[in-house]
Amino acid sequence: MNIMKLQIVVLIEKYKKVTDVAAELGVKQPTVSFHMKNLENELGTSLFQYRSGRVLLTDAGRALHQYAVKIVALAAEAERSVKQLSSPAQGQLELEAGFVPGTYFLPRILSLFMKLHPGIDVQLSIQPDAVLRERLRSRESQLAVLHNMDGTDASFTYQQIGEDEMVLIFAPGHHFEGVRGLTPEQLAREPWIQHSAGSSLRGAADSWAQLNHVRLWNRAELSSPEAVKRMIGEGGYVGLFSKAGIEREVVQGLLCYASLPGHLPDRSGFVLAWRKDYTLSPVQESFAELLTESAYL
Repeated sequence: MNIMKLQIVVLIEKYKKVTDVAAELGVKQPTVSFHMKNLENELGTSLFQYRSGRVLLTDAGRALHQYAVKIVALAAEAERSVKQLSSPAQGQLELEAGFVPGTYFLPRILSLFMKLHPGIDVQLSIQPDAVLRERLRSRESQLAVLHNMDGTDASFTYQQIGEDEMVLIFAPGHHFEGVRGLTPEQLAREPWIQHSAGSSLRGAADSWAQLNHVRLWNRAELSSPEAVKRMIGEGGYVGLFSKAGIEREVVQGLLCYASLPGHLPDRSGFVLAWRKDYTLSPVQESFAELLTESAYL
């Protein structure tokens, strides 16, 4: 059983077509079919089943798949680490981040990192925090910048790299503008534009409502945080957003904000996260050090 065979198991589950797997691996379709049949013979059981032009995993195939994912990820991780050690001034920094840190916090840091390390290329992927945590657990990702620390998950190492505050946002001219002493009940009577489920901003809004025993009037749910800001800026609605993410709109007079009243969720901030059983490469260590230094700039 070699890595290519395990890669094929992982990709069959992903694409359900031999042609797509062959294209991903850069080999011919008969080569993929040969390895599939060879793997079944090697293990003495059927791993693949064909239905309506699709290739699906059998029960045995699914059992193998969960191990194949981990082994393939570990092999790729080992290759990256060795290459970076052999040439620490060259290579690539692969980083994933939540929307808020990836959009409003990291660009300045990454720009500085690239100037300090001109031989290192940067690849940044932005996804919801919930997706990032799962990718870290499954070894699909090695390093991520999250919007909030999850103290209940003991499988990650966290490095605090910045602070943030969740605030209520609304358009200029809204009747909340200039009002002091807002109450949770007043906020609950307003129509809210909410972030999509699974995002850190939606989690913060739901936690705040639960802590203050109010039910929010959710008029719309948007998957794009930028669209949330735009829609609230049109007037008549309120919502929750990262204070770091509205600085430009506040300066331009497009949005106003107020501190959330009542009981507040745990203080939010940006953290660098990786699995406790993972050792950072020299490139990743350099980036982590720069993040720590930048937190005090």
